[in-house]
Amino acid sequence: MKFAIIGGNAQALLLAHLLKKEGEVQLIVMDEEQAADLNAHGLICGTEQQRIAAYTDFEQVDPNAYIFITVHSEELPPTLRLLKIRRPSNPLVFIQQGMLYVEKARLLAHRQIAAGTLDCDAVKVNAHEIKYTKTPQLSFGLLKGEPAHFEPLTKVAQMAVQWTEDIEKRLFEQLLRDSLINPLTAMMKIEKGRLITEPNAYELFRNLYNEMYLAFPEIETLQPIERVAAYCASHPGEISAMLADRMAGDPMDVDGLMLYILQISKLDLPLFKAFYHLLKTVEEN
Repeated sequence: MKFAIIGGNAQALLLAHLLKKEGEVQLIVMDEEQAADLNAHGLICGTEQQRIAAYTDFEQVDPNAYIFITVHSEELPPTLRLLKIRRPSNPLVFIQQGMLYVEKARLLAHRQIAAGTLDCDAVKVNAHEIKYTKTPQLSFGLLKGEPAHFEPLTKVAQMAVQWTEDIEKRLFEQLLRDSLINPLTAMMKIEKGRLITEPNAYELFRNLYNEMYLAFPEIETLQPIERVAAYCASHPGEISAMLADRMAGDPMDVDGLMLYILQISKLDLPLFKAFYHLLKTVEEN
């Protein structure tokens, strides 16, 4: 199989590292310095060094490759324009925070489009190096097209892969959970487990959950507070994707995760909105 990964964050580099063991991989990054660094040093994960071609030009993407899109929301519009012009027929897989991208993805002329979530603990050490400890889990499903076109991806051996029939429901469930965990851990620079064990952090977590419940009562069924707390407790030393980006000096994609919640909520969310603006200020500086 052939793969092209668009993005230079921790998840993009992890996907490139894993899929390199399954076939041919190309990396398309927005930063010329990162592309040069990857080409000079290779992609390093632990003791492994892989030679993966990195480009900034979409012309280099193989017309038959599965394209994985991991860029943050601000980079998405120019990325979609280039995909429309340069690679209008490749099957696409969106692996991004939140759901802000879903409608934009549906409007593309591409006939085969999937979306998913990558549950991992990858940390970007520098422009060409990552580390991770747990087996990554990819859950994805169809936004447009035929499931058969994506069936080969379900047989990838380097990660646990699950095909999801109702991917939008799955994305919304994860959005609710990540909206409780990622902003708090990124702002306070703490691991997921400390969100539950530290009294002040837990108080913020509980208050944020109560606010989300007022706007989205279904959270009580989709993501009960006990389940979210148990998830954090079972991953005590793990950092969230948003904190991983902050630690690496990459954009945290605050809009990608949080803006969708603010847009669809019928109620004001003062605490959530406060964290949104705090994190936007951190990201911009």
